[in-house]
Amino acid sequence: MIIHPAWASYLEEHYGIVRGWAVWEWLTYMQKRNPSTPAIANKLFMPTRRDSLSKQTDYWKLVLRSQPLRYIYSQQVIDPNRFSLDHYLPWSFVAHDQLWNLVPTLPEVNSAKSNNLPSNKYFAQFVTLQHCGLVATRKALSAGKWERQIDPFISDLGVSTMDELLDVQRLGNAYEQVVKPLLPLAVNQGFCVG
Repeated sequence: MIIHPAWASYLEEHYGIVRGWAVWEWLTYMQKRNPSTPAIANKLFMPTRRDSLSKQTDYWKLVLRSQPLRYIYSQQVIDPNRFSLDHYLPWSFVAHDQLWNLVPTLPEVNSAKSNNLPSNKYFAQFVTLQHCGLVATRKALSAGKWERQIDPFISDLGVSTMDELLDVQRLGNAYEQVVKPLLPLAVNQGFCVG
């Protein structure tokens, strides 16, 4: 193929822009044809390192200062000084660290769970723990700070108002609509139930 010298010069000079456009169009194409696979862009271009969970850990420490809570997997009381954060849906499946998918757990349980999916028997406890976190932080934070913190809950869970997050039934319905359908998709992609 022969490219006109003016176009060759243009492409060389703007290679990054042209390549970025091509990659974006490819990602759009892939996401449209794979609607059951969340976060395709993050899977095709996995980050070289994962972000710190320090903000998410601070969130849960704030929650745990307000009331004693129990781990969803063992029902032990959570020690605010000794917990790690578990991605309810594995990070390698969802490729994000959003609060709505994180719960405190024992470090050894988190390591043992690895990339496995949780059993359905933990779902109600997961939603209840998330609800407790939302209620506690609503009381502890200014309205503006709380709204910024819970924005991913609203956008990702498809909740229309902040008040719905504080209603355990509505929150549970939102999780049912978003998380439950992802579990069989993850199984189809090779994730095991732990």
